[in-house]
Amino acid sequence: MIETINKRKKLAVMAEYVVSPPFPREIFIDLTSFCNHACVFCSNSKLKKRHTMKPDMVKRVLQEAYENGTRDAGFYATGESFLVNKLHEYVAEAKKIGYEYLFITTNGALATPERAKPVLDAGLSSIKFSISAGTRESYKRIHGKDDFDKVLRNLKWISEYRKQSGLDYRIYVTMVYTDSTEQEIDLIREVVQPYIDEWDPHLLTNQCGNKFDNNELGKIEELNIRGRSKSNICFQPFKGFTVTPEGYVSACVLDYQKYLIVGDLNKTTLKEIWTNKIYTVFRERHIENNIKGLICYNCINNTDENIIPLMPEYAEAF
Repeated sequence: MIETINKRKKLAVMAEYVVSPPFPREIFIDLTSFCNHACVFCSNSKLKKRHTMKPDMVKRVLQEAYENGTRDAGFYATGESFLVNKLHEYVAEAKKIGYEYLFITTNGALATPERAKPVLDAGLSSIKFSISAGTRESYKRIHGKDDFDKVLRNLKWISEYRKQSGLDYRIYVTMVYTDSTEQEIDLIREVVQPYIDEWDPHLLTNQCGNKFDNNELGKIEELNIRGRSKSNICFQPFKGFTVTPEGYVSACVLDYQKYLIVGDLNKTTLKEIWTNKIYTVFRERHIENNIKGLICYNCINNTDENIIPLMPEYAEAF
């Protein structure tokens, strides 16, 4: 088991930059695009349509991906997975199939003992709380909900439950900090440190090109893809994909506007999508640094130019 965030981040960017890379070891399954928070730096609140993945699609993706070589799966992307009542069943199904590492990131407000225990018991490998402020007042302003105390209670319970149960899952906390909360980094770190395995604060991003207005909240570095890869080429198209709640396959985990849809599982298979012409040409454009017109260009260069979706029929612009 990969036990640290840093190790996973390093492995994530170690992609094979070719037009036809091996089928990914890690994928993201976006169980729902609904969210119970409205964070100021997040694009979720701009969504016009929201969906939750059907159980048959979740099970199909898990089975199909595993048969092609996937062993790690994240049950989240654009929404809050603890809104999905069957989350524990999906984790259990993945473990039954043979998955080795299963993980989620959550705002933690719904990770109550009643909801979290079945998910942890089912075999979750790691859970990462996103806590982007150090006081109740600033948390309410940043997250859009007065859940600071509730989230900390849930974090503490999950830490205590690990001791009581003997389960081997990892607990992390991440913080997206803005100019107004940067001075609270040490404050929240000291609060959560006794209950976690790793602390993972990171700079604000433009949400993979979806939220250029985040530049008003703080400094955004160019050529810093998802805050982990200082490069002019994105690792994601070569390393994995995300299945949206509707059953579309996206080349990006934060494809809120569906500008990077490369295929539709309602019409074809994961394997066919991974090797199809749309995805292959998309990778080739990255290799050749020919991404102008793609949302990837805005992401990497922190700009706000016009975008041409890969499959316009699936795009849902804000």
